[in-house]
Amino acid sequence: MTQSGISLVFAHGWAFGPEIWTPIQRELRDRTCINLDFGYFSEKRHVELPDRPFIAIGHSLGALWLLEQAPEQCRGMVLFNGFARFAAAADFPEGVAPRILTRMMRALKSTPHATVEDFRRRAGTDLPLPGTPRPERLAAGLQQLQELDARQVICPARFALCCLAGTHDPIAPPALIRGSLARGASIDWVEGGHLLPLTHVPACLHTIDRMMKRTLP
Repeated sequence: MTQSGISLVFAHGWAFGPEIWTPIQRELRDRTCINLDFGYFSEKRHVELPDRPFIAIGHSLGALWLLEQAPEQCRGMVLFNGFARFAAAADFPEGVAPRILTRMMRALKSTPHATVEDFRRRAGTDLPLPGTPRPERLAAGLQQLQELDARQVICPARFALCCLAGTHDPIAPPALIRGSLARGASIDWVEGGHLLPLTHVPACLHTIDRMMKRTLP
């Protein structure tokens, strides 16, 4: 398969949907872009990965999910505000306290709109929700943030890895990202927060371009 034909597979983070990739994909019209959708705001979920070679691009939880999947056909992976573990553990004190995620799960049952909107504001956006929140799927996403641990997956020999993170990320602070990716990933830092696909489009495009060049056959 030629480089021009390899697909780009995008996985969004918690409390967002495929719309977060619109500014980036607007500049990638000559590429085949496939959007995964965890169904936080949509009727159907779409999480099937291609059975042909692709480059994976994930934001936040989407990055963790992709790492945990460790897809066989993945030729390279780009992480934006990404991490290999989110919740704190005995061997990962840099993570977020699990009780915070548990509290958010409880809040989703009674005030799903407010819970999601509060998180999005803390992440750095007041854009309208892309649809009606679906509490069960959002709760499943929080559970993934509590439980998924892909630190053992990070192996440069398995697939190439490029990481772009924000120095002022309020959701996944630098210590969390550094600690979770310490086993083998180099990280490029920009002055930014948690929503680099929206706020730092040129830097994200540059990172994707670097990965495409690294994975040339």
